[in-house]
Amino acid sequence: MKYKLIRKDPSKQPKSGIYSDWKVQISEECFKQCVYCTISEANWGGLDHYHIDHFRPKSKRAFAHLENDICNLFYACPICNRFKSDDWPNDPDLTLPSYPDPSITDYSSIFSFDDSSFQLRGKNISANYLINRLYLNRAQLIYERREVYLGEKDASLINWFNEKLKEIKDADLLASALLSIIEIKKHIAKRKDIRPYKLAEIRKNS
Repeated sequence: MKYKLIRKDPSKQPKSGIYSDWKVQISEECFKQCVYCTISEANWGGLDHYHIDHFRPKSKRAFAHLENDICNLFYACPICNRFKSDDWPNDPDLTLPSYPDPSITDYSSIFSFDDSSFQLRGKNISANYLINRLYLNRAQLIYERREVYLGEKDASLINWFNEKLKEIKDADLLASALLSIIEIKKHIAKRKDIRPYKLAEIRKNS
């Protein structure tokens, strides 16, 4: 889970085509991950399965002119984009229920992360609205965050184990290290059982 500020530049507005033609550019600007949950496009089968999000919804009359404005286009996973839909409670304002603009607000600054539950916590009203509306603590995301954490721990344990293997004489310590690695591998193997959302949740916003 690595949020990044999205650098939008009006000078990079494509000279021709419409927003659907610019998916590669938008993907690269957004680091090939969902701006809302940070899931990589690689986890969803690549570019073809990701969506272009109209940050200010094109269905709203006030924003219709932004339909093909590169500065209003972001990259989103299909789940976050469907949850967001054309919802627009207020203009971006951290003191109100709203969507912070990913090109102005670094999302890493508005969330805190609980490294025991792997849940996001909002630091302001806007962040909490985002968490609740987009279900940013849904099962798949909890799993992804835990996987990243355990993957880093796994790599650290393996490096330590390789360095200490010839030095350690304590059989119990060796067994403990191996069991830790095995538990991490078992957790990673559970991916197939994780559903990204409940149907009742996604239908709620349809």
